[in-house]
This record gives sequence, structure tokens and C-alpha cells, in this order.
Amino acid sequence: MCLRAKYRYIAFALVISMQLFEQMARFGPATAMIGGMVKANCSNESDPGDLCWSEKTQALVIGSFFYGYFFQFFIVTIATRIGFPKTVRFSLFISAVTTGFYPQLAAISPYLVIVTQIFRALLVGAGIAYQFELTRKWALPSELNYVLSASGAVAAFGMGAGSLLAGTTATSIGWQYYFYICGVVFLGLLIVSVAFVPDTPRECRFVSREELELYPVPEKADIPSAEGGDGESPDRPPRKPEKSESWVKLLGRRLYPWSFCILHFCFNAGAYNLYTVLPFYLDQVLNVSTEILSWSTMLFASCLGTSMLLLSKVLRFLDRHLPWILTRMLFCCLPHITQLIAFLAIPSITSFPLFLAVVIVKVAGMGALYSGSHVTVSYEMDPINSSKILSFFNSIGQFPGFLGPLFMVAITATEPGIPDYAAVLRSRWNTYFYALAVCPSVALLTLGASYLVRPGEWKLHVSLDKDSVVVGNPNIGEEEGRVAGEKMEGIKQ
Repeated sequence: MCLRAKYRYIAFALVISMQLFEQMARFGPATAMIGGMVKANCSNESDPGDLCWSEKTQALVIGSFFYGYFFQFFIVTIATRIGFPKTVRFSLFISAVTTGFYPQLAAISPYLVIVTQIFRALLVGAGIAYQFELTRKWALPSELNYVLSASGAVAAFGMGAGSLLAGTTATSIGWQYYFYICGVVFLGLLIVSVAFVPDTPRECRFVSREELELYPVPEKADIPSAEGGDGESPDRPPRKPEKSESWVKLLGRRLYPWSFCILHFCFNAGAYNLYTVLPFYLDQVLNVSTEILSWSTMLFASCLGTSMLLLSKVLRFLDRHLPWILTRMLFCCLPHITQLIAFLAIPSITSFPLFLAVVIVKVAGMGALYSGSHVTVSYEMDPINSSKILSFFNSIGQFPGFLGPLFMVAITATEPGIPDYAAVLRSRWNTYFYALAVCPSVALLTLGASYLVRPGEWKLHVSLDKDSVVVGNPNIGEEEGRVAGEKMEGIKQ
């Protein structure tokens, strides 16, 4: 098949690339602050930092994005009414512009940065939900998990790339250029995507007829076929009508979206601190330089992205041999198990290489998020309403983003010059990690309770229906799906 018959891959690449730079703009400021943006000691005139912000102010600035991101279900609701493409393009344009002007805003007042970041996050909250919508309309069934895993992997890479770019520019040409580069490239990608990625494949003039033949025909579409008919054929059945449920029905009748809220909150409690809090731990306790710190964060992000891609292949293999419910439960537990191990182990570690090894194990399990864990499950259980469900639990999951830095400051803040300063600081950081260990424990208990209380919401997943396994479980082919469906018939009973 020629490249033009795979134009959907270009569309995915453009949209995912925007997600890359949006993540870079979100997670780099912590490293920029350590690298010269903020003074380490405002009373020291020789301090090379440019801005005099207290630890609490820094925590508020770092967490400000997540305040706005918490309300993303509002912007998703608007997007479902007026259209995702218009909403997302406008919001990403605002995000690109505000990112580019971040240094000027910071020079005026940290509170202006906070307000701008909250507004920016409120708008870009529809970005991930838009990826689900785009995946639903552009991806073929067999490509679903690959696309979701790739988008998660690129987002993870962007988190680390943002820290690396911030550290590199801060130690060479100036921390301001980190924001300039992110803003300009982000804006360029947005312009290209608007020109080349419409809402559906049938609206794109670059998609070949050969590629369009791979998609189901809309139920009432007037699309001429190659033979001059109405576009329907036995090989391409009409798409069933799609109807999104209201918020009241969606959340009032189902338990799993609420359990996913707890899972996502606990997951982000460990994921966000990787880029917003750990840089301060490496700087204060392990005395790691800004350059090594930024490369370490890039290493974590690369491992996380690689894990997402590898686990998607593992999931595809397991789906051929094990029931859907078993593989999804396993992958939902995996990230919380590795995070629990890491949080309990870090307080006893004094070696930087050993610390790296433990965190790599942590992020390896976190890769299941887009490769079989609750984000994937939310799509598989209800593709039509997945953007709403995702925006709901992802909104609740932002609490660790804006509370995490404040929680860290409240526990670890130590006045320089007190007796045994290093030991006291280390002890307080240990308390912080032990407190975080509560989150994965709660997540595992919630997952088990969700299944025990409402097993029907999981067992009646469409992939357990042998006649529609391709729709519900897109990792496997039609024949394999029918065989697997017959094996899983006993679970339904």
C-alpha cells in the first residue's frame, strides 16, 4: 500500500507532535527555576538568578497549570457541542502565545503567570479528549492501542524533553529561550495541523480512495462509490448511529468512572512529582547539578515512553491468550505496584545511580497507563462517551498537580543554618515519600472494590461478545476475536 493510502499516520503524527510541545511547555518550568530563573537566596547579591520568588510562590507557579486543568470537563462539554476541532485549535493557539510570552509575564509578577497559566490550562484541557475523538474517527480498529500508546509515549517524552530543553538553555543561552522555542514551534505545528488534519478522513482531500475504503460508511452519507452507487457494500457495513450520553446518565448509572477518578488521582500523585517535585529532591538532597538533573528527567521520560510502546505489544500478545478482564485488571494494577515499591525504597537510598534504577522501575510500570490501564479501558468500554469519561477523571486527577508542590513545601521546607540541616532535610523528604506511598495502596484497594461491587460493568464489556469482539477489543483480528470470544463465553454466564 502506498504512502498516500496511509495518510492517517501523518494526521496522527501532527496531532501527537502538538501534544509533545504542550507537555514540554507544562513540565519545564521547575527545571528553569533551578537553572537560573529564580534566585536560590534572595539576600545574596551575587546569586545569578533573575527573579526573587519564595518557595511557596514557586510551588504556586508550578501547580498553577493544574488549577485550570482541573476544569477541563467544562471545555470538553463545550467542545462536544460546537465541535472539537474549533475548540482545540483556538485553545492551542492561546497556549502557544502565552508560552512564548512567559518570560515577560514572569518579569512583571508571578501572580500574572499564575492567572495566565490557569486560563491556558482551562482551554487546553480538551487536548487529550480531542486525541480520543480523533482516534475514534481516524484509526482502524486494529490500530487503536498503537495510536493510544504512541500518543502517551510522545506525551511522556515531551515531559522529559521540556525539562532537558529548560536545563540546556538555562545553562547556555538563558532560561527565557526555553519558552520562546516551545511557543514558536508549538504555533508552527498548530498552523500545519489546521491545514492538513480535518475532523474526519472523508473531509481530508489528501486521503486516497483506497484508504477511505478501509473505513465504515456513515449511515446516511452521500458518498459515491467506485461503481457509482451510494457508497455501501457488503464488505463495508454502515456505521451505527452514535449518541453521547448526558453527564447525569453517564455518572449516575455507572461506578467505574468514579473508581477511575481515584485511580487517576493516585497515578498522577506519583507521575507529576517526577517532573515537578523530584528536580528539587535531586537538587537539595542528592546535590545533582542542573545539567545532570535535566538529563535524568529526560531518561525517566524516555523510559516511560518506551514502556508504553513495549507494553502495548505485550498487551496485544496477552489478548490472544487471556480474557480481556484478566489482562486489563493486570495492567490497571501494574503502575500502582511499581510506584508503591519506589516510594517505599527511595527513603533508604543514598546513591544517585541506585536512585535512577529505582525510578526507572517505577516509570516502567507507569507505561501501562496508555497500554491497557484505566485510560485504555475507558475507551474500550464506551468509545462514544470516552472523551467525556476521560475529561471527568482526568479533571479529578489534576489535584496532585496543584496540591503536590504545596504538599512538598509544607513537609520539606527547612530553614538553612539550623543544626544538622542536611539530616533534617533528608528526614523530611523521607516523610514526603512515605506519605506518597499511601496513594498506590488506595488505588489497588479501589480497583478490587470496583470489580467486586459492580462486576457486570467489567464482565459485560463488548469484547466478551463473540459476535462483536473486533469492535470491543481491537488488538486482535476478526477470526482470532471469534475464537477468543467463544473461550470467554463462560465469563458472561
